[in-house]
Amino acid sequence: MKYVLHFMPKALNDLAEIRAYIAADNQVRANTYAEELWSEVQSLKEMPNRCSLAPEAPKKGRDIRHHMVGGYRVLFVVKGSTIKVLRIVHGARTRFAIGRA
Repeated sequence: MKYVLHFMPKALNDLAEIRAYIAADNQVRANTYAEELWSEVQSLKEMPNRCSLAPEAPKKGRDIRHHMVGGYRVLFVVKGSTIKVLRIVHGARTRFAIGRA
């Protein structure tokens, strides 16, 4: 089964912020890293449940999964044949709002 990806606004904003942060030091690397990150997120279309539940899942009462890409965590939920990407955050961050899907 192939899933459909839907990016929540916060996730798209996260991606833009990650790119801008890297671009402050190296524009070329910002572009290549954003492409790599985008490609890895796209890979969730195949077997998204391969990713483990995020530590935040029990507290939020939802089956939030996470996929590690380099130092970043892609937080998402699977609903039927749709994957909702909630956030893309640095793995060291401990405080951030996940939002609703």
